[in-house]
Amino acid sequence: MIDAFDAAVPVSSKGFGLGIDHYSNGRVAMAVVGHGGLGLVRYYGKQYHGKNVLFTGSDLATSSFGKLMRLHVIIDDAAYFPEFQNTRHYPFGFVSECVLCGVRVQHEIILDNDTLFQRVKVLDNPEGKAVRARILMHGHLFNRIAGREIKMWEINEADGTMSAEILDDENGTPVINRVKLGTLSACNTYSRHGSFKYYMEATTPADETVFYLAFNPESGADFSASRIDRRIAWYEKLKNEGAQFDSGNPMLDSALSNSVPTIASLAIPDSPGAIKASQSYWVWGWDSMVHAETLLWNGQAGLVRHMLEFYKKTADPKKGIAHALLSDFGFLHEMAPSAQCLYVVMLYNYYAATGDKETLDRYLPFAKEVLINAGKAKRKGGALSVGLGFFPDCPQLFEQTHDDISLANNSLYFQALAAINDLCGEFGDEVAALKEDMENMLWDYQEKYWIDSANGNDFSKRKFYPLFGQFFVSPFGSDPRAGDANAIAKFMREHFLTEFGMYMYPEDKPGFMADGNQMGAYYPPIDRYYWNIMNLDKHTESAADFERIVTHFWKEHSYPEGLTHETVNEDPTTDNPGCKQAFTAKGWFCDALELQFGLRVFVKGIKLNPLPSSRPFAVRNLHLRGKLLHIRRKGAGKTPKILLNGNAIENALIPWDKLSEAENTIEIEMQ
Repeated sequence: MIDAFDAAVPVSSKGFGLGIDHYSNGRVAMAVVGHGGLGLVRYYGKQYHGKNVLFTGSDLATSSFGKLMRLHVIIDDAAYFPEFQNTRHYPFGFVSECVLCGVRVQHEIILDNDTLFQRVKVLDNPEGKAVRARILMHGHLFNRIAGREIKMWEINEADGTMSAEILDDENGTPVINRVKLGTLSACNTYSRHGSFKYYMEATTPADETVFYLAFNPESGADFSASRIDRRIAWYEKLKNEGAQFDSGNPMLDSALSNSVPTIASLAIPDSPGAIKASQSYWVWGWDSMVHAETLLWNGQAGLVRHMLEFYKKTADPKKGIAHALLSDFGFLHEMAPSAQCLYVVMLYNYYAATGDKETLDRYLPFAKEVLINAGKAKRKGGALSVGLGFFPDCPQLFEQTHDDISLANNSLYFQALAAINDLCGEFGDEVAALKEDMENMLWDYQEKYWIDSANGNDFSKRKFYPLFGQFFVSPFGSDPRAGDANAIAKFMREHFLTEFGMYMYPEDKPGFMADGNQMGAYYPPIDRYYWNIMNLDKHTESAADFERIVTHFWKEHSYPEGLTHETVNEDPTTDNPGCKQAFTAKGWFCDALELQFGLRVFVKGIKLNPLPSSRPFAVRNLHLRGKLLHIRRKGAGKTPKILLNGNAIENALIPWDKLSEAENTIEIEMQ
């Protein structure tokens, strides 16, 4: 497991440290298993995105038989497997070290957009031994699936590199991915038993040897070690310039501080605005747009600005914004009209955090089109939107029939309306009417909590109770029934919270595990409402709950997609150890700031509602309106005294012009 940290970089002090870990950068991704070898390699090229696995090693859990670009270190002509000590885990690979035959070496596997690099570097060699390296590649490790043809490895006798081609049939059109395996060092490359196993061995001792596995490389491509160094330096810059946390728990601080480098590693460099949902998913609309404040508040407004353009450019003239895209960014599935309101909210959050009016003006007309289209589904004579709920995946299991008043849909529609109204002042009456109808029709007065949906014809209430309540994606996310926050908090703690997550629907009420999967799962991107309600309820114990949940997964270097939990005791493992799901990385970051500080970022300024916890909590380097903001809470009282740059201020909206320094500090003293 992760058991140490170096400036928030997670470290396994002994061994590889993890049963499996997933890494990604740009178009390439990989799984590395506990023995330190590659379990699989993915490449997202022009083939159908579901065919992204191009190589598979042996059994992902235990076997090291399959040699998928497996490294040997050769010292005075004796070959060694590299061993693992102080293994640093990045979003895009690992760096480890060991001592072999008296020589201290560093070894690493690092991804850089379209290339997988392995490097061996001598750190200390007191006896001056001859150090070389080689890699082994079994010829049978191509992922053979229906419709795929393999042109097997061929050795280029001139330079020792190897090349192969993977052809996928896409509706009668051949799509070819070219693969090149090589090194810049002088090498001897040969095979054993035909194509069964290949060896690529550096022939000259050196203090550094780099091997690469490149996909569709261009002529003259750079395969030097400098690409590895630049990728690690890129990570350090993102991490150091972005938000840095001090909670008293380095595991939690690391999870929160690594969110943006992880998300940025999922971006596709040749297609600005396209961000993979995870190492094993292609580009999905709501996965990318949801909780984009994480990027904004870390100084990565450019990524969000690119997303505003990307989802406008890839939208279908009739269906609107894409939920899922093909590998060439063609339209695959649309989002429900109300779910497309995520775009509207993302634009609002962008402008609130940056003040970039040029970008606001460029995309506001399109955002208004999205909002108007979502409003076309309103029920006759009312403010609520009608239609099949966009979330969860199988709303029909909760009696929905496409003629429904969905809480998830109307929550997003409400927040988009409120956002545009805050920007333009055009929808005040509509916002008030929608809020009133939602508070009455989608509220169970007996349970004092939200229901999943109501029948769009007779308005009968369906007694299913979702965790997401209001689908919180903006500073307006907890406005409906904000006066009932204490009752809502009580219901949520009693019915949702588990030791290492929360149920999407209550275990003791109808609907739990209705699909056998998601509806009983912990699904991190939807728990933002929970933590905001706990802040409003001033429930200080929730800070420990949040810390326990996040660190449980981060010790496995995971931003999980979910955890399907059905037992009293702990699950044997998480559902997909080592997963890097973008919406979880973003959600946890927002959760922490909103639970601890009650942070709200509006067009006119920020608001704080500090949790009255006796445990100190601090964050540095929040990026807002071109300024840096540092916030620290200390003390053990219930009433906050707030100092901005040393001056006492009222606990109300802090206008942007009050952040007058390049770096601004807010001290919260609980008295």
